[in-house]
Amino acid sequence: MAARLLGIDIGTTGVRAAVFDARGALLADAQVPCPYASPQPGWAEIDPERWWSATGEVLAQIDLAGVDAVAVVGQAPTAALLGSKQPAILWLDTRAAAEARAMGEHAYYLGPKLAWLAARGLLDGATAVVQSHAYVAYRLTGELATDPSTAALCRPHFDLAARAWSAPPDLAPKLPPIRAAHAILGHVRANAFGLREGTPVVAGGGDFAAATLGAGVVAEGEACLMLGTAGNLLVPRATPGTDPRLINAHHVGADLWLSLGGTLSGGAMEWLRRALGDVPHDELEREAAPLPAGAGGLLFLPYLAGERTPIWDTDARGTFVGLGLEHGRGHLWRALLEGIALGFVDCQEVLEQDGVKLTGVVAADNGGKSALFRQILCDALGVPLSYTPRSSGTVAGAAMLAGLGVGALSSPDEARRWRGEAVHHEPNAEAHARYRALLPLRRAAYEGLRPLNASLAQLRGA
Repeated sequence: MAARLLGIDIGTTGVRAAVFDARGALLADAQVPCPYASPQPGWAEIDPERWWSATGEVLAQIDLAGVDAVAVVGQAPTAALLGSKQPAILWLDTRAAAEARAMGEHAYYLGPKLAWLAARGLLDGATAVVQSHAYVAYRLTGELATDPSTAALCRPHFDLAARAWSAPPDLAPKLPPIRAAHAILGHVRANAFGLREGTPVVAGGGDFAAATLGAGVVAEGEACLMLGTAGNLLVPRATPGTDPRLINAHHVGADLWLSLGGTLSGGAMEWLRRALGDVPHDELEREAAPLPAGAGGLLFLPYLAGERTPIWDTDARGTFVGLGLEHGRGHLWRALLEGIALGFVDCQEVLEQDGVKLTGVVAADNGGKSALFRQILCDALGVPLSYTPRSSGTVAGAAMLAGLGVGALSSPDEARRWRGEAVHHEPNAEAHARYRALLPLRRAAYEGLRPLNASLAQLRGA
């Protein structure tokens, strides 16, 4: 019988688990909500115990008989403290903005979050700082470790080139050992949600890297594009990324680094759909699809929650520019999709300046469900794009790590076989040229609004 591989994904708003065989066939799949709390503006936190209980809820919905190996991946960077009642601080939390400025970093990274905790004495009683995947793996096995993909997001306390911690003496003892994401961490202990005692559990890693592996993107040049609560353009590379405008980390399963162009604009689609009166997605797509590239001279800056790469601006906010009486719902929807796509083009240009040229894109998870959005992305980026409808993205990547750990998969190259039949898109030269012509206008709009957004941010905080 072929190996049965269990992947678990600790997401920002839910926990998903799926079982695959070694050929990539999906055997079981389930998901449960696991929302975070926002007790103050800019805060995003959760009791880590909720990750554990949600894992039990999701595993109760699938057949775990015969599972040969387990991998847990998850959102990152998170600051979960073992030995403390402090809620875990999630990646999208911006409470450490002042600490980030003092460190010359961005509030996204773990270092400023730890500085915020330390300044309030909240690190004192903690025995370890762990990521979401490491927390659940620890509860499953009793063994503690993290991997290079998530450790890399602990800037400035990680040496990316050396793949090793570079933390000060007071913090270093609280950082877990670093293990390869597909290395066997330990084995399932008794009474772990119906999993067979002794089942191997690999170290796991970041959801972004697992999604890249799950999309079969394991070589230089090709990129994985995922869009959920956040969005990422993830590009494997043979050398560490150096441009601080990007998020630079490590791949999982493959001996490569990753550079990420990360956006916070993933929630803009649902926001606009609801703002227009809960219009079905299909209806908006039908109205937007016949319109030419450029949405009739309408631009959208999709910064409803600020933005990460490459502008790193927490004060930025969403704006329609050029809105006129001639514009309808279809124009608004198309401008929104184009605004998100052009944000990825901004990241593409920084990647090229850092020595990485895209040759193609694989759309994973929610980033590929809309045919219109796929073509807009393809046209804007100017490279071929493919989408595998049956792809299971992040949980597939987790299952691949489990398979690599126990030898059910011989190499990360086997990930390409899991893609299945793909839908292919080629860039339209005319649309590509039009989008490139819009880029300087879009950037001028952002720069012009930047001081106004900063002033409005002060008013919101007053």
